[in-house]
Amino acid sequence: MFELYDECPFELDWQESRLLAARKLSEAGIPCMIYAEDALAHAHFVPTYQFGLHIVVADSNKDLAAAVIARTLHYKPYTGGREHYHESIFADASLPLVYPYSVHLEITPASPVDGPHMILVHPQSFFNLAVDDYSRSISLPPFPDNIRFPTLTAFLDSLYDTIVDPSSGHRSRTGTRDHNTWVSYLFGYTIRQPFFLPNGDLKPEIVELKNSLRPENQFAFDQALRDKFSVKEAFHVRREVFRQMGRLDLANRPPPTRPPGNRAPIERLKALTEAMASETTGPDRSVSQA
Repeated sequence: MFELYDECPFELDWQESRLLAARKLSEAGIPCMIYAEDALAHAHFVPTYQFGLHIVVADSNKDLAAAVIARTLHYKPYTGGREHYHESIFADASLPLVYPYSVHLEITPASPVDGPHMILVHPQSFFNLAVDDYSRSISLPPFPDNIRFPTLTAFLDSLYDTIVDPSSGHRSRTGTRDHNTWVSYLFGYTIRQPFFLPNGDLKPEIVELKNSLRPENQFAFDQALRDKFSVKEAFHVRREVFRQMGRLDLANRPPPTRPPGNRAPIERLKALTEAMASETTGPDRSVSQA
């Protein structure tokens, strides 16, 4: 059994180093929300390794926020080379960014701290968040009040929105993998099993959490609890919920596109494997008998 925590599992000095960019935005008067692994660790007590720092801001503040971070902490625009931030070669040969509408910044030797090697500044619309909606986020002292962290409900809503029916209109294979991983961390470390009573019903606190989610995400959450989650099924149920709510603009949106796929690496690997097998076996030396 893994170890559970009732507070952030990382020392305050580490937290301050990780979130220095958010402090710079706070000082510049730009509200922001911490997302991804740092939100898991800081606000939801998940002892996960933290990769790039994901910062969410109002869409209109995205470029300004990135400029503030680049100027004050000596980060530079990302030029490529880090696989973690791109679609898989097996999904798309062109290796597009997982977050094409976000600003990607990478650390330089001039940066004053050994902070995250990558900082991603996301427009809030991508994750269906609202930085200024304090009813769905919390602050964590000693960080300023305008550095926010999503509540458990807001985090789950945002993740299921992005996994099932992304606002961008495109479902990234790498992004979906990461987002499902974050959901599993919340299930394991924050919500915590058992989810069910002995009679098979959901525990009351799980029912309360489910009911706090947006109606369109409750089915996906319930199915995930039962290890029956299917993106395809959740998508159709979600669209039907919108239809019943009279939200035809959302019910009738085109379904999200998916990566085109790329079989070339698989075919090359297959050919290499066959060639190696042929070399190992050698030529057929059998002689037919007259």
